[in-house]
Amino acid sequence: MSATLYFDLTEALISTSGKRTQYYGIARTVHEIGRESALLKNDIRFVVFSFGTKQFYEVTWHKRADGSVEFDLPKDVGQKWVRTYFGKNPILPFIFRFLNLMTQKKNRDHWLKHAGHLKPVAIEAGTFFSAARPKLIVDMVRVLNDRGSKAAIVPLLHDFMPLHDGATKRFRKLDRNFLADNRFLIEQANQILTNSNFTAKELQSFVDKGMLPRPRGPVNVVQLVHHCPDGIEPSEISIPTEPYILTVALNLGRKNIEVVLEALRRLKADGKPVPKLVIAGSHRKRLRRYASRPAFSAIQDRLLFIDNPNQTDLVKLYKGALALVMPSKLEGWGLPAGEALWCGTPAVCSTADALREVCGEHGIYFDPDDDSHLAKILVQLMTNEELRIDLRRRIGDAKPRLRTWQTVAKDTLQRIA
Repeated sequence: MSATLYFDLTEALISTSGKRTQYYGIARTVHEIGRESALLKNDIRFVVFSFGTKQFYEVTWHKRADGSVEFDLPKDVGQKWVRTYFGKNPILPFIFRFLNLMTQKKNRDHWLKHAGHLKPVAIEAGTFFSAARPKLIVDMVRVLNDRGSKAAIVPLLHDFMPLHDGATKRFRKLDRNFLADNRFLIEQANQILTNSNFTAKELQSFVDKGMLPRPRGPVNVVQLVHHCPDGIEPSEISIPTEPYILTVALNLGRKNIEVVLEALRRLKADGKPVPKLVIAGSHRKRLRRYASRPAFSAIQDRLLFIDNPNQTDLVKLYKGALALVMPSKLEGWGLPAGEALWCGTPAVCSTADALREVCGEHGIYFDPDDDSHLAKILVQLMTNEELRIDLRRRIGDAKPRLRTWQTVAKDTLQRIA
């Protein structure tokens, strides 16, 4: 008999308390791999972790009418992880401890109110797998260690962006915490999975630099996905009737939406056609303030913000776009680029290694600092119908070779079997 696999859904649990964050990024990855794994292996035990009670709980699931999986996750549990201060200020650790006591009490109260019906589960052996953010997994592993668990720890690591200078706006604080979390997790892991070949190379690079410890077990790659399943929710939006380009989950900084705005401004200044820009994803006040600057006054009527579209509307936005633009300077994988290809839509991407890994020969690439090159690409897409038809034909021909969430789940289970 094979050892029990405990599949962590905590990231998915936290996303149910937010505004549709389950449709994006890491939360999306946890949801989808979990759903497909449930259909592939019937003895997985799905668990979530309470930061208030310091306990794991079992989660059941059921099949929807279409045969897909729905996890029976409680809503509005409001769990916030407890952070540790890794700086040099001698006073701040005491402040953090006090704040953490308050956070833990709130977590416990919310949990007992909204998730008190869940059954506790003791993870004493077997394999514990988590694709959550490292800062979440760290607290779980510490609890397992404190309780003498012999379970093998297998995390899926998504990226190492905060270890790059200037990759985050709050670089110093986030870098120290992220570095400490990853060091701990790598030291504890029996095996590590990465979401791309690029992330595996990044891990090795930071090990070679002495920033991260050498893994004590194997490092295996499970590339993520292109698959963009249709949604089951009713549509809530209308897509633009004029030509538009799409961005999904972009922000300032590493995600580099600045270069897209500059490209549109350049087109306007040069008297070229300017496509509508649909900015889909979480509501970001700082981004909106940036886009409302007088410098962008000439193109502000070309910007359309769509906050937190559901899956049905995401698919509709992908399919209706001239192209998805993904200008990130660094990515671990790049889900929107793959999803665009799945929907038959060209992906205009930066030359970041991970995005080349996602799109291969089917992507259109530009230097992430070169708004003039991006502007030229956009003009071609706007004016050259023959090019658009050819791009979509080639993308459509490639679809049978694109990766699905079922493929990702199969690869994951095979690696940790």
